Amino acid sequence: MFEKALKGNRAYWIWVAVLVLLAGAGVHGYRVQGAEGLASTGMGVGAVWGIYNAQLPFLAGLAASALFILVPERLMKQTGLSAAAPLSAFLAAVASAMSLLFLAAGFGMPSRIPTLFVNLSPSAPVSWYAPALLLYLLLSLGAGWSLLGARRKGTTPPRWLRALVVVAVPVGLALPVIAAFMLAVMPTHGLWTSAMLAPRILVSGLAAGMGLLLVMVVAMRRSAGAEEGRELAGRLSGYTAMAGLASLCFVGLDAGTAFLGNLPSETYALRLLYSDMAREALPVAYVPFAGLPSVLLASGAVSVLLLFLPAVRRGNLLPALAGLLIAVSAWFDRGPGLILAGQATPGGGEVYAPALPDMLVTIGIWAGGALLLTALLKVTLSVRRERGMA
Repeated sequence: MFEKALKGNRAYWIWVAVLVLLAGAGVHGYRVQGAEGLASTGMGVGAVWGIYNAQLPFLAGLAASALFILVPERLMKQTGLSAAAPLSAFLAAVASAMSLLFLAAGFGMPSRIPTLFVNLSPSAPVSWYAPALLLYLLLSLGAGWSLLGARRKGTTPPRWLRALVVVAVPVGLALPVIAAFMLAVMPTHGLWTSAMLAPRILVSGLAAGMGLLLVMVVAMRRSAGAEEGRELAGRLSGYTAMAGLASLCFVGLDAGTAFLGNLPSETYALRLLYSDMAREALPVAYVPFAGLPSVLLASGAVSVLLLFLPAVRRGNLLPALAGLLIAVSAWFDRGPGLILAGQATPGGGEVYAPALPDMLVTIGIWAGGALLLTALLKVTLSVRRERGMA
C-alpha cells in the first residue's frame, strides 16, 4: 500500500520537497553536533535539558492519546470512531519515532545511541523510555496498518488486533509516567517534581492528539465530500474541547498552588513565561518572542471556548483551525514551556536559549515526522477513496 504515497499532485510534491529540505537542514545540524559535541548547543551547567528534551513530555502524551480512540473502537465496538482509528495509530507511531530521534540527538555523539537499549537501570527512567517507545512504535504502526489493510480489502480487522491494543494500553500509558519520572530525578527544579505532572502530560497530549485528529478528519472530509465524516468531526471537536478545558484547569491549578503557596521556583518559572520578566532574562535574539507563551495560552483558551459552541462544531474550517491552535498551545505548555522555564532559577542570570545546531536538529526531526505522517495520511486517503469514507 505504501506505493500510494509516491503519487500526488504538484502541491503534494512541493510540500514533500519543503519537508525534505528542512529534514536535510536537521541532518546538517546533527553533523555539526557530532563533530563538536554538545558544546555546540546552548546547553551547559545551567541548562541540563535542552530543546531536544523539551519535546519529549509533549510527544509522550501525544503518543498515548491514540489509546482514547483505539480502545473504544477495538475493545468497546464504538464503530463511529472507525475512520479515526488508523489515523490515531499512525499519529502515535510518528510521535514515538520522533521521541526516539530526540533521545538520540540529546545523547550528543552517535556512538552513544546504543546505550539507550543496553544500559538498562531501574534508577534511570531514560533507560526504560527508549525500549517502551520502540515497543509502542511497533504496536501502533502494526495496529494502524492492519486497520487500513482490512479497510482496503473490505474485511473485518483480524481478531489478534484486539490483543495488540490490550498490550498497547499499559505501554502507552507508561510513556507520560516515565517522561514525568525523567524530570522528577532532578529535585532542584520545583516545576518538575509535582505528582500531577504525569496526568498533566497525558491530558495535554490528549488535547493535542484530538485536535490534530480533527484537522486530519476535516482535511479528509474536504477531499471526500462535504458530508463525509461530519459526525466523526463533530465528535472529535467535543473530545478536543473537553481535553483542552481539562488542560486549562491544570494550568490554573498549577498557578494557584505556586502563588498561594509562595513557591519560589514555580512562581519564577510562571512569571518568566507569562510576564515581561522574559524580556530581561532572555538573550537579545529571543526577546521578540517573549510574549509568545501568553499568545499561545490565550489562543488555546479561545479555541476551547469556540469548540463548545454547536454552531462552530458544525462548521468545517473553523473547528480544524481551533484544533490546530489547541495542539500548538498544548505543545508549548508541556514542551518548551515546561522544560526551558522549569529549569530557570531565581537570580540565575540569563535563561537558556537554543543555539543554531540544536534548533536545526529540532526542526529537522519535526520535518521528518511530518514527512512520515504525510506519507501515511496519503496512503490512508487513497484507500478511503477506493472504498469510501465511513
